[in-house]
Amino acid sequence: MTGKPIKREVINGVLLDAVTIMQADDTPAITYIATGAEPLVITRAQFKAQVQQYAEGLYMLGIRTGNLVVIAHTQSMESIYLFWAAMLIDAVPSMFPTLTEKLDPDIYTRNMAELVSNSDVKAVFTTDDFAPTLRSVLTCDVFTTSQIHEIRAQGDVPMRPPAPPNPSLTAFLQHSSGTTGLQKGVALSHAAVLNQIDAYSEAIALNSDDVIVSWLPLYHDMGLIAGFMMPLVQGVPLVLMSPFDWVGHPAMLLRAITDYAGTLCWLPNFAYNHMARRIRKRDLEGVNLSSMRMFINCSEPVRADSHTLFADKFADQGVTRQMLTV
Repeated sequence: MTGKPIKREVINGVLLDAVTIMQADDTPAITYIATGAEPLVITRAQFKAQVQQYAEGLYMLGIRTGNLVVIAHTQSMESIYLFWAAMLIDAVPSMFPTLTEKLDPDIYTRNMAELVSNSDVKAVFTTDDFAPTLRSVLTCDVFTTSQIHEIRAQGDVPMRPPAPPNPSLTAFLQHSSGTTGLQKGVALSHAAVLNQIDAYSEAIALNSDDVIVSWLPLYHDMGLIAGFMMPLVQGVPLVLMSPFDWVGHPAMLLRAITDYAGTLCWLPNFAYNHMARRIRKRDLEGVNLSSMRMFINCSEPVRADSHTLFADKFADQGVTRQMLTV
């Protein structure tokens, strides 16, 4: 490891510093990859500009300071811009899973309606296809990305500057998975999240040479904090893909590590088994994982046999037992 340790520049002690002090240059902030498509490289300058544009759109749609907004969107750059844009205007965003074939649609919509009612949600943002379904059951506004772009095209409405940053205020809500009932929202302050990011960065010796590669859902805590917020706050390049894309094409994670010299990746225990069993020999042609510092087992009970299976399967691609950590 030769990179310099990451030292976050502190101005106001709020997560917005990651965007507001971001240098508007051509350094990649996020590279979004998808099966069958060219990688989408978002530079810091582009990321900063897009977040500002989405923030203007949210404001023009009536989102204001303290409003809770739920992002029930497919995992994409749109959901990422919405998340940061909401914080930029002092609203409180919360990532939420969208409906998939694995979820019962009646239970999903019933839980969403109850969550909206109990939490006084101002608006839900979702895809064009899913919006009609949610509008039929929710009492709050349901907006789409298309509406954000359309309202911005109508003319400029100056945003009022947000209130002075307060590190103790809620930055966003992190909802539980809902396996034991209705999803529970946990309010996380700017200070709490930044303290966690700083402490964790030090614990894993995050440095300027690191590249984080992640498929984890942004509505789960490990995907949201370690695999999404930490690289953006700390200025470390992030290579991101949809969890649904990864499940169907698990080799794309290893290909991304190869193509972008990835060094850090968080995986729940099942993922080690999934990749070892599903990835075929022909999918490994040209794959080189020797750049990795750590595959970090997280979010599930850790099994030694899963690590052994993974290490044995990908030893020829450069995986060592020392890379497999918890």
